[in-house]
Amino acid sequence: MSNNTEKTRFENRVTGTTDLGPDAFLQLLMTQLKHQDPLNPMSNQEFLSQQAQFTQISELQKLNKSFNGQTLFVQASSLVGKTVSFLNPDNLTETLEGQVTEAKFNDKGTAVVVNGKDYPLESILSIKDSQGEV
Repeated sequence: MSNNTEKTRFENRVTGTTDLGPDAFLQLLMTQLKHQDPLNPMSNQEFLSQQAQFTQISELQKLNKSFNGQTLFVQASSLVGKTVSFLNPDNLTETLEGQVTEAKFNDKGTAVVVNGKDYPLESILSIKDSQGEV
């Protein structure tokens, strides 16, 4: 497997593609309208009920995404002061090591700062405490 392919796989993270947005609701609604029995159409109450359920699901997905982000940040924060080894995002055949000085969010997600540079939390391979224990 080429290094570029590995790098692409490393950089591609799940971004919540299963989220249902307003467009998905409208598509479902249109499909339902197309296939409903004209002699027994869906009531307004059923439409409103479905819309309320859809809104509820959408909000729960947002809440879940927020909790996941907070969980990752707490994990990254717990690494401050510890020595980590991790894959170099620029050269996936190279393993780097250093002490985590900071945890933060950046444009690519949760990151740890080692030697003044941001590295994705997902790149960490091992963690050692101050005594060098894994």
